Amino acid sequence: MSATDDNTGGSPGARLLEVEDLHVEFRTRESTASVLNGVSYHVDAGETLAVLGESGSGKSVTAQAVMGILDTPPGFVTKGSIRYRGEELLTATEERRRGLRGENMAMIFQDALSALNPVYTVGFQIAEQFRFRRGMSRRDAMTKAAEMLDLVKIPNAKQRVKEFPHQFSGGMRQRAMIAMSLALDPDLLIADEPTTALDVTVQAQIMDLLDELRRERGMGLILITHDLGVVAEVADRIAVMYAGRVVEESDAESLYARPA
Repeated sequence: MSATDDNTGGSPGARLLEVEDLHVEFRTRESTASVLNGVSYHVDAGETLAVLGESGSGKSVTAQAVMGILDTPPGFVTKGSIRYRGEELLTATEERRRGLRGENMAMIFQDALSALNPVYTVGFQIAEQFRFRRGMSRRDAMTKAAEMLDLVKIPNAKQRVKEFPHQFSGGMRQRAMIAMSLALDPDLLIADEPTTALDVTVQAQIMDLLDELRRERGMGLILITHDLGVVAEVADRIAVMYAGRVVEESDAESLYARPA
């Protein structure tokens, strides 16, 4: 999806993504809990924003609100704005949000094994996007699926499209999830703890791959993590979250040199 695509519905020159004063609360019969308390950050095309914070700080909830996949109930956006290329998403129809997912923005989830369906081959799951969103034949879609696995450096991709998720290692499953998320060429990718449960060597490989793909495609990348070391080499800016707020935001070099 190029920056000049006429179907984005946004404003020329607007930021790729802008979250402003976002409030989310979770409601149950017994109580109401404020989960986000005025989150604001932005990311531009070709830029990597790392969202850093401990578990429970609101990182993933913010991402779910951006993607329009926040479980409602119990989660409710009570205030704020989420703009994609200047287009307000919180007032958009569900059909519009669904159209943006995959085509314009995509998300990689923490647990690749849980995110992939165990009863279908990896290739089938990638190919489905090309069949239903691009109208391709089954054969052409599987060819494209193999190309996507090759893009994320999975060896012998033409054979591995026929394999099931349990036949992939943890690192390869994460690569497959990256391939799936990039299938429709979105210009914003959100990676939620993409290196969870991977060993240190594989973590570095996945981060290098994401950085390489961002550069090649000119997309905006949001990396959600609790580990500053994981994003040290790839982040342009870092937003630090605590208790549902962004408490610090700066370019990566300044934050490392002079943390608040």
